[in-house]
Amino acid sequence: MLDLLRRIFHDQEPETPLATKHRISEREQIIALLMRASSHHVLFSVRLPEQKDTFSTALLGIYDEHEFVILDELTPEQGHRMLSDGVLLQLSGRLEGVELFFETTLLDIREKSGIAYYKTTLPATLEHRQQRNAYRIPSRGVGISFHGLRGKGIQQIVKGYVNDLSRDGAGIILAEELHLYQGEILPSCIISVPGEGEIAFSLEVCFCSKNPQQQVTRIGGRFKNIDAASLQKIRRSLNRIERAQARRIKGG
Repeated sequence: MLDLLRRIFHDQEPETPLATKHRISEREQIIALLMRASSHHVLFSVRLPEQKDTFSTALLGIYDEHEFVILDELTPEQGHRMLSDGVLLQLSGRLEGVELFFETTLLDIREKSGIAYYKTTLPATLEHRQQRNAYRIPSRGVGISFHGLRGKGIQQIVKGYVNDLSRDGAGIILAEELHLYQGEILPSCIISVPGEGEIAFSLEVCFCSKNPQQQVTRIGGRFKNIDAASLQKIRRSLNRIERAQARRIKGG
């Protein structure tokens, strides 16, 4: 797959990230960004002290009046077993192509319907960084639908929408709670990209995170068995997004 991508994109000039790293310390801005990340079902990578492995979580709620946030249970579950009150968690994720980073301290571990969740401190600062090669197509205002089949043959139809799109994969919000396994292949998937039409591919699941409160599932995966013409459609779409972003940056 990587070789195929290199052949298709060999005529592109190397992309240099834009120097747009910012540290935010104003409470209102931090809360606004966290609430947007929660409403967009952003999946965050989590690092724990003295641990090489990373884990995944999502924001379940921001309670600014009480100065804490609620995080979903860590996956894989071995991350949950490593937690204790007072531990520092480092979270990073992408909101519409912008990388977010913040630290929060675990205050309490709670459980509801057999699923753990965490009460943590409202971060005092938040960093965000935007890079040209990190642009994604957001779902808001675009409405890229997703349909896929799970299992060999027609066993289970899964539906949702594209939350973010890159040259080698996609983030999907499924309209129901499912548990998909890392490495699982969805053999037949279709998305419809504005201006390009339908794109068919198989998707290898890289992560899966359920949100019981909103009754959705966030998955991310790599394209498998996708042809060169479909990859070119995705490239053209991302290039349009990039040009639009560049115009906004220049005008701003």
